[in-house]
Amino acid sequence: MSENIGQTRIQQENVKSLFLVSSAIHTRFGVYDTRKRVEQTIDTCNSIRERCDAEIILLDGGEKLVSEEDRHCLSGHVDRIYDFSGEDTVKNIQKSNSWDVVKNMIEIVMYGSFFDLMIAGKVKLPTYRRIFKLSGRYLLNNDFNYDMHMNARGMIVIRGPFASQFKPEITGGVSLQYMSRLWSFDARLLPYIRDKYVEMFKHMNDRLRHGGYIDIEHLLFYHLDKGMIQNPKTIGVEGNIAPNGMRVSD
Repeated sequence: MSENIGQTRIQQENVKSLFLVSSAIHTRFGVYDTRKRVEQTIDTCNSIRERCDAEIILLDGGEKLVSEEDRHCLSGHVDRIYDFSGEDTVKNIQKSNSWDVVKNMIEIVMYGSFFDLMIAGKVKLPTYRRIFKLSGRYLLNNDFNYDMHMNARGMIVIRGPFASQFKPEITGGVSLQYMSRLWSFDARLLPYIRDKYVEMFKHMNDRLRHGGYIDIEHLLFYHLDKGMIQNPKTIGVEGNIAPNGMRVSD
């Protein structure tokens, strides 16, 4: 895994939150080319800066390493880039022809691995009150309520549950899902969330081995403690989905 430090803000101890932004700058899937993906990622970061007192770390798991040119473009907008594209696990997942499998499995691997690094103290980061997960290329909009997230002590803030679009036999009986473009959790829950990512990785592999499928949204519903969920009516994120460019908003 390669790392790039963009700015020195990462050393400040008074920043309240961390945004972990998942990314695939280089990918054969979707309607957006690399240049457009970089531009959209910059817009993502700008929308965070406008609304939050936060550090931004990009976790990239594309088909190849983020180029020096791309890093230069992103360096004024993100605090660090952790590139997982060269990892053997990510390379093996990239061999799949299913965009859904590639996207979901790599996202689980990246976040689980980075949470491991955080817990082990292998990345030097300030102490945060809250950690946000945001899908790359999406924007925080005027419905985003930073204070609502920050005040949710001991809680996970995520939208849902919503009905599944899959038949139960495909997901192994999981019929509900949380929306995962944007969600957050109290930073004190980090070991718990890391453990859930380990469980989700095993769960998805099991469904694939049995000829089924399950995505992050359904996995989050299945594995997260329902008593720890705060479910807002809207979470304040919007953007264009990669497969066809359609605009969506949560």
